[in-house]
Formats: sequence, structure tokens, C-alpha cells
Amino acid sequence: MMHSNFLRSGWRNIKKHKGFSLLNAGGLTLGIASALLLLLYVSYHVGYNKQFKDLDQIFVVENNQTGNGVTHTFESTPREAAATIKAEVPGVLESVRTISYTAEGLITYKDKNIKKAGLYADPGFFSVFSHQFIRGNATNALSEPNTIVLTQQLATTIFGDEDPINKTILRNKNIPLRVTGVIADVPLNTSLRFDYVLPWIMFEEANEWAKTSGWGSNFAHTYVKLKNPDDVDRVNTILRPMIGKHNEGNTNELFLFPFSKIHLHSTFVDGKSAGGLIEQINLFVILAAVILLIAAVNFMNLSTARAGERAREVGIRKAIGSDRKSLMLQFITESVLLSFVSTLAAILLVLICLPWFNSLLNLHLVFPYDRISTWVFVVGIALLTGLLSGSYPAFYLSSFEPIKVLKGLFRGNQRGLPVRKVLVVVQFFFAVFLTTVTIGIYRQIHFMQDRPTGFETEQLIEIPVEGTLGKTSDVLINNLKTSGVITSGTLLSSSITQAGNNTWGISWPGKDPKLEILVDIFHTGYEFTGTAGVKLIAGREFSPDHPVDTAGKTAMVNETLAKMMNLKEPIGARIKWGDAEYTLIGVYKDFVLGSPFEKTPPMFTSLARGEGGVSLALRLANNGNTSRSIEQVTAALKEVNPDFPAEIKFVDQDFGSKFQSQKLFARVANLFGCLAVIISCIGLFGLAAYAAEQRIKEVGVRKVLGASVLGLTTLLSKDLLKLVAIAICLAVPVSVIVLNKWLADYQFRMDLNWAIFAAGAVLTAFVALVTVSLQAFRAARANPVKSLRSE
Repeated sequence: MMHSNFLRSGWRNIKKHKGFSLLNAGGLTLGIASALLLLLYVSYHVGYNKQFKDLDQIFVVENNQTGNGVTHTFESTPREAAATIKAEVPGVLESVRTISYTAEGLITYKDKNIKKAGLYADPGFFSVFSHQFIRGNATNALSEPNTIVLTQQLATTIFGDEDPINKTILRNKNIPLRVTGVIADVPLNTSLRFDYVLPWIMFEEANEWAKTSGWGSNFAHTYVKLKNPDDVDRVNTILRPMIGKHNEGNTNELFLFPFSKIHLHSTFVDGKSAGGLIEQINLFVILAAVILLIAAVNFMNLSTARAGERAREVGIRKAIGSDRKSLMLQFITESVLLSFVSTLAAILLVLICLPWFNSLLNLHLVFPYDRISTWVFVVGIALLTGLLSGSYPAFYLSSFEPIKVLKGLFRGNQRGLPVRKVLVVVQFFFAVFLTTVTIGIYRQIHFMQDRPTGFETEQLIEIPVEGTLGKTSDVLINNLKTSGVITSGTLLSSSITQAGNNTWGISWPGKDPKLEILVDIFHTGYEFTGTAGVKLIAGREFSPDHPVDTAGKTAMVNETLAKMMNLKEPIGARIKWGDAEYTLIGVYKDFVLGSPFEKTPPMFTSLARGEGGVSLALRLANNGNTSRSIEQVTAALKEVNPDFPAEIKFVDQDFGSKFQSQKLFARVANLFGCLAVIISCIGLFGLAAYAAEQRIKEVGVRKVLGASVLGLTTLLSKDLLKLVAIAICLAVPVSVIVLNKWLADYQFRMDLNWAIFAAGAVLTAFVALVTVSLQAFRAARANPVKSLRSE
């Protein structure tokens, strides 16, 4: 009965003070909605790979490779690793290989041609990864060659309502495949994404080198399922020397890493896990908590600022017998009730904003309203926020002495002032910090984007080499050059924006036998420098006019490798890659291959010919009509490679996508940093309004005595703006420390300067100044007759 009275009383009080309640609920709604959106994003990433059964038993095999005192960690392993692990390591239930290399292909059925991403995998793949089979059997779905397992979406696209099992489709127009299974669509938040799975044996049939590759060749991804996950340390003691045991002199070491951690903990330093996306996720959790805290602080500030209005109510209640405990419960009930109202409004706001938020982050987040755990969490958030928001006001308001209140001796505003000042400083400390850090993040991203790439991205396009294009690329290039569509073209062993293979096996005359250098391998065709816009700084590039080039006996290197070789005259030097020998004919200027966040590695380049190319790069003629040029390239492609759809990528867009993760991080930080400032200003607006209201008679007297509007505005604003200034002084040093720590992870980093911190401080201070000054200006312009009429 008592609790229902509290609820009715609380609801009456909320309705009685609509302006105050709306201001408070608005801040709480924004805070809770922001926290829920952030936590949805966090939940998406934390939920990676959670759809698999026995997830704690699944491990990925990592490979540590040490050279020059540095340990490089990567997921590629020798092809023999999976079978050897299963045969030699006790406690292994299953060990399988996968590879997505060249698995993408054209799927044809009747008149339908669909290009999708695939995966080659061993027969035991579905024993490790528990994908749900809608049709077919997981046990033998990949047991025979020339079979295929489709995702449900791809199966529906190809066959419609037909039963796909045992139907025959064509891959790349020439390989018949029998459908042996249909699985549920692969979730977006999983590390292994594909539209179909092919038997591993088909990869080896398509790539003759893979059949004979030894322990020194790393190209397969290996996954292991253990009977007991606690055995991982014991298993690793067997795995570490395995490569050296089967390949004498090879110092690479294998070890197991939990598959459940691979998404969030993918960064390795010196062979050990050193974080990754988990750092970003932790920051967003902290950001969600901070925004909730700011919203709660708003509530506390506004509630204690209204102490004078509630003082007489408290005095009367105490005089008629109410104890402090019941009063505290009353005030907490009010705050919890307001918190639940705000939470419902926040959920509605989240549902409205979610499509836009997904578009901003290029994700597909869904509010999981069909789960009981979701509503338990939401109720918990509402309850926690209500208790946190209402705790101090309840403690503070219930402490009033009834005698002083009823005699008019109460000075509630002064009693609550010190704590309120601290809370305002805390609010704007976080607001300034978030604003400054966000500016720093954007500056670093622009710094990396402005780094010279070493090649010209504009007007450069790439086309995947598939079908007959490997054999007809020269014809295509010549036709397009003759028609004036392009100025040059060349084959590449990988996209110019993607790192390819690497090796420790490059040597040259006079090389120190103890010197170990990991060299990137990047093959090109003719006209590479002109097509890519890479500068040749010594010698020449490959040319069909030189028979020694067409015989595959020459090579080029980048300037980094040339400096490491330290040869007086590099041109003409004899270079060895394993047992093959090459004559060095050219040195080209360093360019960014792969990650734009790392230093350019040493690079070795030999001639890519015919079907050895993976990508075809074309330099469009600068004729001012790019759309028309693309149409002509598409038409020419149809002539030389009619069975495959024209897939054309602009290199500048492809290169820009490398910054997607950083841009996403900056967008989220920017969005919620702005919301933190807005929520803080809502509270500041309320405090300024109450401060002006309580000094309204003083303002009236000062105006009668000749005070100016500007002077009164300054008088009413300065106390709150002093608190903002204190917050700025505290937040800037912390921002410096945090940004320095964040930048330490980048090999290419900007220099921190005062402009970043000044911009964050000035921006936040300006918003706060406008918020307070508008309210103060309004009070200063009020007619003094109205405020002094009762005196």
C-alpha cells in the first residue's frame, strides 16, 4: 500500500512540474538511448562466432615466424599441418584446413549466372563448425570431389522452390558440381563468411603446386577441435617444434589460439596476443557508462537545484511524522519512475534511429526484443539509472530540518552547491575529453590518408583475372589502348591495394648469411610503372622487347630492398629466390602495398605472365568522361571474356576502404561525444534557468539601478562557466595521455599539437557559453516591474 502511494505521489509530482520533468526525462532518454545503441554495437562484436556449438573447444592454428629479432604471427600453415596434428597430437577430435584463395567463382544453373564468395574445406569442416544443415548431411557433404554445399539464400536464388539436393550446377562455366547440402545462412558476425563450400581436393586439383608444397610453404588455414579445451597448453608443447621436426632447419612454431577470441584479439606482438578490436570495444563500453553517468548527473543537479521548491514539502512531511527513510524512498521512487518513462522513450528512439545508425556504420544491428534477456537488461539499466540518479537527491532532500524550513530559515541552494559544482565539472570533463579525443582521431586518420601512396590511385581500375581473361589480357589491353580508352595496362599477382606472399629466401652477392629479411613478393606484367604511376628510379622495367624478360630471368626490387642490399651498383646484380636466379634490371620507388598503417616492406618483383596474374590493372585515359570509359571497358570485357560478368573496381575507392575501421571508430566516437555534450548542456540549461529564477529579484533591482543587459548576462553566466573552465583544465592533460597511448600503436603517426586540444576545449566551451548565456540573457531582459511587484 505504501509503495503504491509512493508511485501515485511520484507520478503527481512529475505531472505537476512538467517543464522540469521534461528536461530531466529528455536528458535521461538521450543518455539511455545512446548507451543502448553503443551496447548493441558492442554486443554485435562480442557475439562473433557464438553460433557455433562447443566454441570453447575450437582453436585456430597460428604460426610464429622469427627473423631479425622480430616475431611475425599469421594464420597461414603448411598443408600437411592439419593431418599431422590429428595423427600426432592426443586429444584432437578433428583438424581441418580451409582456404578462400581462388574460391570465389561464377555459379551457373540454366540461365542464371551468379558470382559468389566460396571456401575450400576438408571433409571434417562441418564437424568442427556446427552450421545448421537444412538439407543434406554434415558427415559426408564434402566427402567426394566435385560437390558443393550452398547457403540457404544462394540455394533459393539459384533453384527457387526446387529441391537442390543432387542437382548439378557449373562453376566458372566448366566444372560440374553436385549439390550435397544446404545450410542456414552464415551470420554477418562470424569470422568465416562464405556463400558455398567446396571440397579441399578441388583446390589441389586447380592448383598443381599445392599438391607438392612442403612444410616450408604456408597457405592453408588450419582449425582444431580439442576433446578438452583445458589441454591447450599441453597440445602447444607438441605443436611448437612440429614444423622443425618435419622440416629440418625451419624455426617456425605453431600454436593454438581460441577461435572465440580471434575477432577481438587478432593483434599479435612478438608472438603473443596483444589486443585488437577488443580495445575499441572496451572504449565503447566505457563511453556508454560515461554517457549514462552524465545523464544521471544531470538528474542530480536539477533535483538538488529544485531543493527550495521541495523544502516545504519535506518540512511538513517530517512535522507530521514521516521519517527520513520513507522520504528517501519517496524521492528514489520518483527518480526510478522517471527513469522507466525515459527508458521506454529511449527504446522508441533507438528503434527509430537504428536504420540510420546501421547505414552510418555499414552494419545490420537489430534490437533483440524477442529475447527475455534483453528486457531483463533494459529493466536493469532503467533501475540502475533511476537509483543512481535519485540517490544523492534523495539523501540530500530528506536531510532538511523541518523547524528551519517552516520558519523560512532554509538555504537549500547553498547546501547543495558544492556537490552540484563537482558534478558539473565531472560532466564537462567527460564532454571536453570526448570532443578532444575525437578531433585527435580524425586528425590521425587524415594524416594516414594524406600519406603518399607511391602510386596514382585516380583513374586506375582493376579487374579480377578469371575465365579466359588470363589468356586474352594482352588482346584486351591492346584493343582499349587503340580505341583511346586507356593509356596502359598490366597484369598483377594481387591487387595493388592488397599484400601478397612473402619469403625469407631472397639472397644477393655479399649478403650476410645471418641476415634474415622478410621480403614481399609482387609480380607484375609489362607497363607496370606507367599503369600504376610508380616511379622507376634506376634501370628499366619489364618489356616484351627483351627476350630475357619473357623467359622469366629478370627481376625488379623496391628502393627499401635496394638499400638493404647495399650494392654499389644494384642494376645487373644476380639475385636468388630459393634456387631460382634472376638478373636485377630495375629499382622502383616504394609504394604502399597492403596496409597503409605500416612501413613499406622490402619488395621483390618478377614478371607475371598470362594465367599467373590475379588482377588486371588499367590506367584510364583522362578524357573527362569516366562513365563512358567504364562502359567501353565493360563492352570490351564481354568480347574477350563473355562468360563472366564485368567486375570493375576503382583503386582509389578500394584503397580508401582500408580506413573503414578507423573511420567507423571515429564516427561512433564523434556521434556519442556530441551527444555527451548535448546531454551536459541540457543539464546546464536547467541549472542556468533555476539560477536565474532564484536571482530574479536581484536582477530586477540591478536593472532599476542601471545595470546593462550584458553586465547582467555576465553576472548570471560566470559561475557556471567557471566550472566549465575547470573541467577543460582537467580534461586536456588526460586527453594528451590517452591520445599519446592510442597513437603509439601506429608506425605512421601525427605529432600532437596544441591546436587539437584548443579546438576541443573551445568547441565545448562555446556550446556551454551559448547554452548558459541564452538563458541568462533571457532573464536579464525580463521586465523588472514583474519581479519587484511583490516587494
